[in-house]
Amino acid sequence: MTNTNHSENTETSRKKKDTVIISQYQYTDVLMQEVEDAWAMHAYRNYISLIIITLICAFFTWRESASRKTALAVLFAVVGIICLAAIIASFISISKKKLTAVKQFHETYHGKGFEYVITIEGNRIRSYKDSVPGVDLRKNDIRGTFESDRFFVFQLTGGQLLPLKKDAFVKGNIETCRSYVPQLKR
Repeated sequence: MTNTNHSENTETSRKKKDTVIISQYQYTDVLMQEVEDAWAMHAYRNYISLIIITLICAFFTWRESASRKTALAVLFAVVGIICLAAIIASFISISKKKLTAVKQFHETYHGKGFEYVITIEGNRIRSYKDSVPGVDLRKNDIRGTFESDRFFVFQLTGGQLLPLKKDAFVKGNIETCRSYVPQLKR
């Protein structure tokens, strides 16, 4: 029985080391805009969840503490205003980052884009823009993932996005990407 578990663990380790994903496609302004829009929506959803959780907590606390309603009302008003201000500031910041990234991309590549090759071999993640090396990181540099209609995107250290186009896999597929970092929130 111990040997079975050991051989299963060895097989799982081997699979993770042997993961090979290659995505190759022309990354254009339109595709970049789609990735940035998906990133912004992903970020916005996190704030919407925060608002909903805050409102639910406020409702149940208000309902249960009849003798301290005034103090709780003031507390939740202050917390609500601070949360609202933080959310508005984040929305503005995210929108500015998105617009800046799209503008910079367009100016850098003159509307033509570039040939994007992304390779994942074991724990190494590399990208190439028109055959010039770009990202060269390890699996533990992945901070999150999200998807759009056409992309599976790794969020990397330093706020970088690494978009793999779902229909451009030379090796691997979308399921391989999803299982590459299963512990991360999508």
